[in-house]
Formats: sequence, C-alpha cells, structure tokens
Amino acid sequence: MNLYIEWGRPKLKFLIIARKEIIDITRDRRTIIMMIVVPLFLIPVLIGTITKISFSQAKKASEKHLKVRFFGQEFAPDLFQAFINMDKVTMLNQIPEDSVESYIQNEYLDAAIYIDSDYQSQIDQNGQAKINIHFKGTDSFGITKDRINGVLKGFENQIVTKRMNRLNLKPEVVKAYNLTYKDIASKQEKFGKIAGGWFPYVFIIFGFMGAMYPAIDLGAGEKERGTLETILSSPASRLDIVLGKFLVVMLAAVLTAFIALAGMAIGIQRIPEIPPEILVIINEVLSPKTIGLIMTLVLPVAAFFSAVLLGLSIYAKSFKEAQSIMAPLNIVIIFPAVIGTLPGIELNTITALIPVLNVSLASKDIIAGVMDPFLMTEVYVSLFGLAGLAIFWCVKWFNRESTIFRS
Repeated sequence: MNLYIEWGRPKLKFLIIARKEIIDITRDRRTIIMMIVVPLFLIPVLIGTITKISFSQAKKASEKHLKVRFFGQEFAPDLFQAFINMDKVTMLNQIPEDSVESYIQNEYLDAAIYIDSDYQSQIDQNGQAKINIHFKGTDSFGITKDRINGVLKGFENQIVTKRMNRLNLKPEVVKAYNLTYKDIASKQEKFGKIAGGWFPYVFIIFGFMGAMYPAIDLGAGEKERGTLETILSSPASRLDIVLGKFLVVMLAAVLTAFIALAGMAIGIQRIPEIPPEILVIINEVLSPKTIGLIMTLVLPVAAFFSAVLLGLSIYAKSFKEAQSIMAPLNIVIIFPAVIGTLPGIELNTITALIPVLNVSLASKDIIAGVMDPFLMTEVYVSLFGLAGLAIFWCVKWFNRESTIFRS
C-alpha cells in the first residue's frame, strides 16, 4: 500500500505509526526476550524449582534426627523412656544445663526438656505436672516442636485415661461440648482465597515488565537514535504519534502477561510433586471462563502501565535515564499487590478504587467464584478511568517541546 495514500486517511495515521513501531520493537532482541522468552520459560522453571525445593525441604525436615537433652529423667522415667523410644531421636545427656541455650542457638541441640521434681506427685494427685521445653522456633517447618508435642500429647492421653478409670468417670465428664464443624466453602472458594492472592503477581509484574522495555525504546530510545524528529515531521499529529506508540506498548504488556499465564499453566502441569487430586482442583478452578475474566482486568492495567511508562520514557533524555526512572516503580506496583495477599483485606467500595490492589483482590474473588458484580464494575470503571487519565497525561507531556527535546 502506498504510504502517502495511508497518510491521507486521518483515522488511520495512528495505526500506521503503530505498525511502524511494531516492526521496530520486533527487531530489538531485549524486547523479545522480556516479552516472550522470560515469561514463557522462566515461569515454569521458577514454579518447578520452588515446588521441588519446598517438597525436598519438607521431606528433609520430617526425616530430621532430633538431638534432645532431658533434665529430670529420675522424676519421670516413663516419659523419659517414651522419648527414647521415638524414631530418629538421640538423647544427649552429657550437655551441662548452663550450656543448653547456646547449644540450641548454634543448632548443636534441637531441644531441651525440663521436668519438675514434683512431677510424679502432681500426676498422682490429679494435678498438672509442669514441663518446660526449650527449642529454636526458626527450625525448618517447626518439626522439633511438633514431634515433641506428639510424644507429650500421647503420654498425656494415657495419664488422663488412667485417671478417668481410677475415678470411675466417663471421658464425657470433662468434655462439655460435642462439636461438629461443617465447612460450606467450596473447593474453588478455598483455593481462590489461598492462591488467588499471589496469582495476580504473574500478570501484574510481567505486564509491567512487558510494557517497560518497549516504552523505553519507543521514547528515550528514539531520542538517542535521532528518529523521533523524523516522526514529528510526518503528517501525523502528536496525538496520532502518542496513540500509535501507546497501542504498541499496551499490546506488548498484554501479550507478555498472557504468555506468563500460559507459562504458569504449563509449569503447574509439569510438576510431578503436585498430588493428582490437587491438580484436578486447580484445573477446575482455572477454567477458560476464569482466565478470560482475569484477562479483562489485564487490559486496563496494561493501558495504565503503558501510558505512564511511555510518558516517563518521553521525558527521559536517554535509554539509561529511562531505566533508572522506571526501576523503582517495580517496588511501587509490588507493594499494593502484597497487601492484597494479607488476611482480612477484601474487595470493598474503597479497595476497589486503589490501582493494582483492586486487581489483586478482584482476581482473588474471581478465582474463588464469589465476585460481586457491583464491586467488579467499580474496579473496571476505576481502572479504565485511571488508564484514560494516564493517556491524557502522556499526550499532554508529549505536546511539550521542552519534554521532547530535553537535553
């Protein structure tokens, strides 16, 4: 098609700019790597690596050989014997009492158990025997405390049973309630509340990263190459130029976010450690309908990111300066997304207006299947409104000669 004929159609000018910019960014190796290679291959690798490490560490912790120092075994010989009979436990009775805390702190000892001298008399008089346990709460998965509590609970149940038999009482005497809990939350809702908080990270972060490099290249990059003046001398208006560049940056953001979601789906399916029943739930929850609804949130967020990043890139004097300006924004967008994962933070009329946070909370409700149509509408209106304001700001910024030719 003749380029001059295309310029003669005002409504197509921004599309001509967009087509030109698409051709340019596809030639940039860094942009292609950030848009396609990183999200498609990095996400499955990260998910698989984290899952394998987590399962490996949990298995390692469960098989840990505990080192225990027991003080007062002469007061509770039966309890001492119960700990000796534990699997994978070594009793270190040679450690002096005044060195216990330093041994635990340096992880030469896992726990120390202290029995009071009146242990047996308290048990015989139906009282409570005092037992002190020292351990390091930062050990892997809290396995030390759990295993010691398991022995003590089992031994305590034996003592309580003997007391009840001796007093000719039924166990119901000390249990006033017979509680039955029925959780009516569906599997989808449970999964959504657990996983829905971090799920938006994928398209929020990668959408931002996907927009950042094209925005830098189409703004500050063109300044460095000296090609921005050529576009400005074309028949296209400033608005056409900004819209054309904006569409390309937004397309890159949406494409990167979608590829990242695809990479996550592939990664989940390839992890052998995930139990089949859990995998079935994940596949049911992450249905095409759910993914489609979440992707509708990507569009306004991508538009907001694209307009802001493009405006900052146009302002920057060089590619390097644009990178230094945009790098701190990674923390800015992560902060509200992290808040969305906190317990008790729910989507309401106030949080629905806060950018990025509303996306995180809305995604959580979508995955859980409990979304409120009114609040979802508020989220969309808020996001598209902010995107529109960001585009308006970008155009105004681009119309300033002092910004375009800043040196």
